[in-house]
Amino acid sequence: MRGSEQRELLTRVDGDTPAGEPLLSALVVAGDHAPTRVYREVAAALGMELPHPQNGLQQHWQMDVLRLHSLWRHR
Repeated sequence: MRGSEQRELLTRVDGDTPAGEPLLSALVVAGDHAPTRVYREVAAALGMELPHPQNGLQQHWQMDVLRLHSLWRHR
């Protein structure tokens, strides 16, 4: 799947994310277990601001992943 197709699909999936919940696209990771560019692009497409990579993106993403695991474990 090309990057633009992946971004479009994940934007559709994450478009129904309730306010205050992390985006499911946070679970898509690069080989180095880091957030992907698509995660930032989906957030931007949905009007969400994420920290700049040099200002805490990694920590923000890690918290999103932990919150997603916790939220979905009980659904």
